[in-house]
Amino acid sequence: MFSILTIDTNIFAYYFDKNAPEHRYVEKPLEEALRSEQIVINTIIVMEVAHFLLKNLGPLLGKEKMDIFLSFPLTIVDFDYRSLLESIEELRRYSHLDIGGRDATILAFMKRSGFKRIMTHDKALKKVEWLEAFDPIPEIREDQ
Repeated sequence: MFSILTIDTNIFAYYFDKNAPEHRYVEKPLEEALRSEQIVINTIIVMEVAHFLLKNLGPLLGKEKMDIFLSFPLTIVDFDYRSLLESIEELRRYSHLDIGGRDATILAFMKRSGFKRIMTHDKALKKVEWLEAFDPIPEIREDQ
């Protein structure tokens, strides 16, 4: 039986950008998660990935990578008016942790669905007390 995992946009972005220094850290964990977890994301994450790919890779290669992304075994939760209201509430509740509007949409859909596990490199999301955040990218100290 699969466990449920949300994957944040930044993990997908690093995965598709082979020139990103983070790519080597996310490639294996993301591919493993795609094989062994039920990945649930919202439509906002899909749009963020599309924006990243098309902006950074151009309309042709970006579209090819977007097609690959959309072929992944993902469950995509729609963003509707109820989601909007719940996201505003999460923004109000967690803005002091530097949670922004897009991250608030993630918190809202995860809370509504009862999901707690997320793969992310986002420092603000890792501060939310009820999330079980997994960051495959090691923290690099500045004095190293």
